[in-house]
Amino acid sequence: MEAPLIPMLRYALALLMAAGLLSACGEREGGVLSAQDRNADGVWSQIPASVKSDLARGVNVSTWFTHRTDATQQPGWPTTNDFSLMRRMGIRHVRLLVDAEWLQLNGAHPRYLEEGITQALNEGLLVVLAMQPSKEHKLQMGEDDGVVEHVADIWRQTASQFKTVARDRLLFEVLNEPEVEDVARVRVIQKKLIEAVREISPERIVAVGGAHYSDIDDLVNMAPLDVPGVIYSFHFYEPHNFTHQGAGWGWHMWMVFHNIPYPSTPENVEPVVEKLTPLAREHIAWYGQQEWNKKKLAEFIDQAADWSKRHNLPVWCSEFGVLRDVAPPASRRAWLSDARSLFEERNMAWTYFDWWGHFGLVTGPQDARQIDEDAQAGLALKLAQTTP
Repeated sequence: MEAPLIPMLRYALALLMAAGLLSACGEREGGVLSAQDRNADGVWSQIPASVKSDLARGVNVSTWFTHRTDATQQPGWPTTNDFSLMRRMGIRHVRLLVDAEWLQLNGAHPRYLEEGITQALNEGLLVVLAMQPSKEHKLQMGEDDGVVEHVADIWRQTASQFKTVARDRLLFEVLNEPEVEDVARVRVIQKKLIEAVREISPERIVAVGGAHYSDIDDLVNMAPLDVPGVIYSFHFYEPHNFTHQGAGWGWHMWMVFHNIPYPSTPENVEPVVEKLTPLAREHIAWYGQQEWNKKKLAEFIDQAADWSKRHNLPVWCSEFGVLRDVAPPASRRAWLSDARSLFEERNMAWTYFDWWGHFGLVTGPQDARQIDEDAQAGLALKLAQTTP
């Protein structure tokens, strides 16, 4: 799986030599935070204050550069109007996932990515670029150093392409949801990818998540890397039997869970349990007995907050949300409100999943977006008449 590096590096160098659109965003010199940039918060002391501020609330765009061949996803690709709408809603950053293999299929693909990132930057949004190889590619990384080096080379090319973008406007998340069981191996992979980025852009701020699917348990079981300028991320979808009800992927039982309420009690799940198959009844009855509510969600989120305090390192929820298709709207709104408020009460940055699609904050085609009122209310986003 050796990559055709020479043509791609020539392409990246040509971009840098051209009178590029990105040159106006020049990276700060010197490698040391100025007094203006330095953050008084010890947990965020290695991160510019503007990054902490802009990470406070954001949204994912998951399919723009990961499902380019799926025509059903194209209406969800954002335009300049989408980024303007995000700003009007009070969103300060966007997290873009990019498929490492797609990025190298031909020389035009890095240009498409550059155009997308530039659109977001021009609307005043901080951009987090998260590398999202396929599951198969990730599993190969868990076993083959050559595959890790291949992805490291892709990061070198990407870091070269965006080297002139200011460090407080573009962050690199080196590997989304590693999906590798060996925690020690994930650590090796992450350090290798960070080293590749820092070879080209020494002061670039990077983000990493825990092993597997980067849940809170994965963060808590993660030892911090001995690398400066790192933000640690986690994903939050607890309990999955509520947030992923109706999903056509993952655990097969999610497909048969419909109209599951939140908060949960034995009493309010009983009408739903009666309509389920015997095996499904058992799971949802247990969900009711667990009594999921804001207090129970806090038990999980507090683990991430405690990890941050214990290690004096910044923590960020880079994904959370509820599948919209079959969840009761009021329950979805309540869960989002509880999760979002818990993050904010703990001074924790968050990024909603997703802008468009099954979890979407908006619906409809590119030229006729409709804001999902339940998601908007749960996230406490208010639509301004003009971009702030």
